[in-house]
Amino acid sequence: PLLETRNMAAVALDPNGITAGRPSRRAKRPASRRRLLTARAAGSNEDKPTAQSVLSFLCPLLKAFGGGDAAAPRNRTLEVATSGFASIARLPFGSKVDEACIARPASAAPKERIILYEFEACPFCRRVREALSQLDLTVEVRPCPKDAVKHRAEVEAMGGKLTFPFLVDPNTDAGKGGMYESEDICRYLYRNYGNGAEFPEGIVSTTVLTGWMPTLLRAGRGMTRYANAATHREKDDPIEPLTLYNYEGNQFARLVREALCELELPHVLFNCGKGSPRRATLTEVAGEGASVPYL
Repeated sequence: PLLETRNMAAVALDPNGITAGRPSRRAKRPASRRRLLTARAAGSNEDKPTAQSVLSFLCPLLKAFGGGDAAAPRNRTLEVATSGFASIARLPFGSKVDEACIARPASAAPKERIILYEFEACPFCRRVREALSQLDLTVEVRPCPKDAVKHRAEVEAMGGKLTFPFLVDPNTDAGKGGMYESEDICRYLYRNYGNGAEFPEGIVSTTVLTGWMPTLLRAGRGMTRYANAATHREKDDPIEPLTLYNYEGNQFARLVREALCELELPHVLFNCGKGSPRRATLTEVAGEGASVPYL
C-alpha cells in the first residue's frame, strides 16, 4: 500500500481501491512503534497497516453497492440528491473562483496543458480538483480507476509507483517530471498559478473530516472501470480527449465525471466555476444561457 498522511490520519490508496488506517495516537505509542508508522507513511510496502477503521470496512461495501451494470438506468432523483449532498459536504471548496485568479492575466496561465492522473472517488484527488476549480485552470484528466487498462501503467512508468493523484506540468522544471502527494500538488498550483491568492488551508485540513463524504454518499461511483468499456490501447487507435465544461462543486458535473472515469475516457476539464470570466467561452460554444456540465 502507498500511504498519504495528513492531519494525524493515515489513508492508503492501492491499485485495487481505497483503504484507510485509523487516526494515529503517537503520544501513546513507544518510539519503535512511531518509527514503524513513519516508515509506512513514507510509502513503505514491507507490511500493511493492521488497524482497521470504519472506512476500510465500508470500502468493500461501496464496491458492492456501486457494482453491477454501470450503464443500467438509475433513479435520477436519488442520483441528483446524493450528488447534491456530496457537494454540500465539501462547501465552500471547488465552487467559486478565487478573486486573485479572476484578475490573473492570460500571460500567467499555463502555456501547455497540465495533465492529472486521478480517479473520481479518491478524496485526495478531489482536493486537487477543488484547487483547480478555484484557480480557474484547465487540465487534462487521464482517469485511473481500479482495473484501468492504460493510464495507471503510464503513472507507474513515469513515477515508479501507483499512488494518486499524480500531476504532470510541462510548464515548469518542478512539474515536468511529475509529482505525487495531493497537498504538495495543491500548494504547487497555488504558488505557480494563484496570482498571489492565499492558499486555502481548509482544502487540506478538512479532507479527513469531509473528504470521504462524497465517496460514501455516491456509493463508490467513479472508483472502478466499467467492465464493458471500450479499450483504446494501440498506438494506431488513439482517442482524443473529450472536453467537459465543469467545476468541482457542481452536483450535475459530478455525475458526468463519474461516468468518464468509469469508462477511462481522457478528457479536458475546462473549469469555469462561479465568478469565472471563462464562462464567456462556454456561452460562445454552447449558446446563451448554457450552464455546466457541458460536454
